[in-house]
Amino acid sequence: MIAVLASRLDQEATALVAAWSAAGAALLSAEDLCSPGWIFDPGDPAAGTAVVAGQAVPVASLRAVLTRRPAVVAEELGAIAAADRSYVAAELNAFMVGWLSALPCRVVNRPTTRSLCGPAWNRLQWQAAAARAGVAWCDDPPDDPAALHTVVVCGDIVRCAPDADAADAACRLARHAGVELLAVQMFGGGVCGVSVAPDLRDDTTQAVLLDALRRPR
Repeated sequence: MIAVLASRLDQEATALVAAWSAAGAALLSAEDLCSPGWIFDPGDPAAGTAVVAGQAVPVASLRAVLTRRPAVVAEELGAIAAADRSYVAAELNAFMVGWLSALPCRVVNRPTTRSLCGPAWNRLQWQAAAARAGVAWCDDPPDDPAALHTVVVCGDIVRCAPDADAADAACRLARHAGVELLAVQMFGGGVCGVSVAPDLRDDTTQAVLLDALRRPR
């Protein structure tokens, strides 16, 4: 099974699950996180149980987890008393950081202390990361989106790079950030924007990512 950690309201994520249904993909929603059936032993995470798409499943049956949300928000927890939702959301986020970090299967992207889907860096932090990775940054990109290239890194595969230098720059930035999935917006050989949750509506990008998720860690 491939679990896609996302909101039920995330149309891109639900469409991705539908496209990957033959590969055993299922949505892991906030409602699942509040359901009984979870068992997590940090000393032996593979022996635990998770709730995915309303069903309790052995963690050992998870081939991969794709994270498509930075956090669980209180507004999603309709089954929880209104006065308790903020507290429960905070507890769920803390639990998911621990659970995702401990999983023995592939997790894309693994969480940080501030986000469930990789580093929650602002523009200045990404600029600093690019400098440390030896990647140029474009401070004055054009207003025309058509002039920009969005390069998508999926594991060791790079999509939509205009040339080898752009592909290498995107890969170096992804490695420096410690992520397997990254969208890097580029202009004139420099990076001008970064996202740890790239657009996955393209069929080829979906296929490349699915192949990466199927590979062993």
